[in-house]
Amino acid sequence: MEDKISIILPIFNVGDHLRGGIDSLINQTIGNENLEIIMVNDCSTDGSGEIIDEYAEKYDCCIAIHHEKNSGAAFTPRNTGIDACTGDYIMFLDPDDRYTPDSCETLYNAVKENDADMAFARFRRIFEYGGNVQKSYSPYEDDLEHAYPDETFETPNFLNVSDFVWDNFIERFLYGKDLEVTYKRDGPIDKIIIDEIEQEPDLLKMAPSVWSKIFKRELIMDNNIRFQPYISGDDMAFTLETLLKAKGIVYLNNFMCYDYYIRDLPDDKSITNTVNVRLLDDLMESYIYCRKLTEGYSKEIQTVSVNPHLLHWMNTWKGSPFTKDENRLLLKKVNKLKKIHQTDTKTKMLLSAMTTAIETSIFTSKA
Repeated sequence: MEDKISIILPIFNVGDHLRGGIDSLINQTIGNENLEIIMVNDCSTDGSGEIIDEYAEKYDCCIAIHHEKNSGAAFTPRNTGIDACTGDYIMFLDPDDRYTPDSCETLYNAVKENDADMAFARFRRIFEYGGNVQKSYSPYEDDLEHAYPDETFETPNFLNVSDFVWDNFIERFLYGKDLEVTYKRDGPIDKIIIDEIEQEPDLLKMAPSVWSKIFKRELIMDNNIRFQPYISGDDMAFTLETLLKAKGIVYLNNFMCYDYYIRDLPDDKSITNTVNVRLLDDLMESYIYCRKLTEGYSKEIQTVSVNPHLLHWMNTWKGSPFTKDENRLLLKKVNKLKKIHQTDTKTKMLLSAMTTAIETSIFTSKA
């Protein structure tokens, strides 16, 4: 193999799961001699730093980098990895998750054979303590050999937004689930190959995870694409910018490339699974950033690049107790998005429902 793939891991206190993540790279079918595994330790205190030093000493493909100061989120170590990598292609792994055995080989072949700037695939959500497995959402019908259940979304039931309207209109609209048509194309779809994202905006309806994708080095470096300083939402901004700039995109609808572990015990949660006002504030800031990225693109791109993520934001918000002051801060951010994101009537309705819900919470809250 003439090319090398750089895989970047942002690491902070994942010692219990770290070896499994790195081993899933070492054992890739493409051969670890074709990989450059860049492990960036963001000042871990649980022994993670010692573990990556061990791998760096044992395997030529492993490189350990240690930050002198903790950055507080994944965006800085990811950017450190981008600046340090030398591979022809770039991938990402959250170190407490796993690549499936042939992920690198399959994604590399897809991007290489089609001379594309990027390729991506599906992933599995594995609920470690409940034993459930779901396939990631796709607006296209698949014919996977294993009949994983569809990814499901909690039904909102907040304040004065009608359950009927939300269940039968807003939620379906957000996730591309039309009232009459379940899928956008007739029959199962194996792969989609396009020259640019305007040809297939529905690809933006899927989770904007960077770890289910492979990027040509030049796409990132020539366009100076880096992760924005958000504790949550940095994936979304990075992925959208690459999709907007990419010349050649391949999507594999029938391939599961990644196992995303949901660990829901109180003492086993990542920063992005710990809900606080900073997380939701950063998420909304990333939506604003993404909306600005799409200026000059079609209304469909502008709409679908943001709207599918607003349901997640509202579900997270409604399930967390915030003070009046915190809700006022969040309302200010939602109104900031509302001012610049007026693409169609549905979008206006959605954002009005969100602001009304938060305003009602402020009015009825005692704290």
